[in-house]
Amino acid sequence: MPEKPWTIRFEGYLPVDEGMAERLKRICADIEKIPTSAMEIDQEARVITIDCAQVKDWLKASQDAIRTVRAGEHVVVKPPWEDFEPQTGDLVLEIDPGTSFGSGLHESTRLCLQALERYAKPGQVVVDFGTGTGILAIAAAKLGASHVTAIEANPEAVEVARANVKRNGLESVIEVHHALSPDFVCEPVDLVIANITAETITAHLPALVRVLTTGGLLVASGMTKLNSPDVERLLPDAGFGIVEKLIEGRWVALMAIKQ
Repeated sequence: MPEKPWTIRFEGYLPVDEGMAERLKRICADIEKIPTSAMEIDQEARVITIDCAQVKDWLKASQDAIRTVRAGEHVVVKPPWEDFEPQTGDLVLEIDPGTSFGSGLHESTRLCLQALERYAKPGQVVVDFGTGTGILAIAAAKLGASHVTAIEANPEAVEVARANVKRNGLESVIEVHHALSPDFVCEPVDLVIANITAETITAHLPALVRVLTTGGLLVASGMTKLNSPDVERLLPDAGFGIVEKLIEGRWVALMAIKQ
């Protein structure tokens, strides 16, 4: 019997007004742009359907989906509306994801947080490429980074990240900038975090090489088992030595040192 097609569901909350039809049109166009390798389906099999349901209290519904999570041995990510009693040695990141990516629930985010626990060192200068909510930049700062430059292409996410930086009292350590590439950074850094996609990592690999100092570490994630081999093949040619590979479910994170 033929295999049943995959169903991938995107859920969101939109105001029902005169602009709703245009918003849905833009969202569908953005979904069409997602590389099929990222969703592990064939282009010919992609069919988009829209189901609408009324949510009277969308804020409560979105908050109910976000919970406190222990994302590493010591790193705990909690939303502002939940109470949490930390254990000795815990690093608590208070993150309101808003409409941005990075609540600590996604596997790739947890893999990056685990990598930071293992490899981040006090005093490092760090770049977080594709910061989203700012969660990884905040983790790096709480693990001792002396300065973090957080880069984000989405202007709305930039504001979310800045609010989270302020919420965690790290304005003196973290700067959040609206930028499209690590080329925004002028001085070499010790650590770059790139929790994005395999395609974006490969597209910006020259900039990632340039911005890292010799011996600096790249933490790359947002990849699946399907497309991570593409990145693994390119990293050595770009001058990186892969030192560790972390896997959770179908998601992969690579730690690579610039040689």
